[in-house]
Amino acid sequence: MNNPYYLTAFIDEQGQRRPFNLKIEGPFATSESGNFYCRVKSPELLGKDFNIYGDSGSQTKELALKLVEICLRDKKVYDAEGNALVLELWE
Repeated sequence: MNNPYYLTAFIDEQGQRRPFNLKIEGPFATSESGNFYCRVKSPELLGKDFNIYGDSGSQTKELALKLVEICLRDKKVYDAEGNALVLELWE
């Protein structure tokens, strides 16, 4: 099962607008434990890729999105026109 989440936007950090790219791949089933994981990619925010694990596909997607929200902290996310975006769980 792979249902990726993509976002190309901008973040406002200390009054500076800069590019923000996010890709969450998965969820994928692990072969050994029956759990799932998502791969979170956001070079501007995280610097490197992270695998987030959970008991189910839906839990894993929630945890991956939560990681991004925590890392964003007080940063605002905007589209190209300057409209504020809210990160939402995807189907």
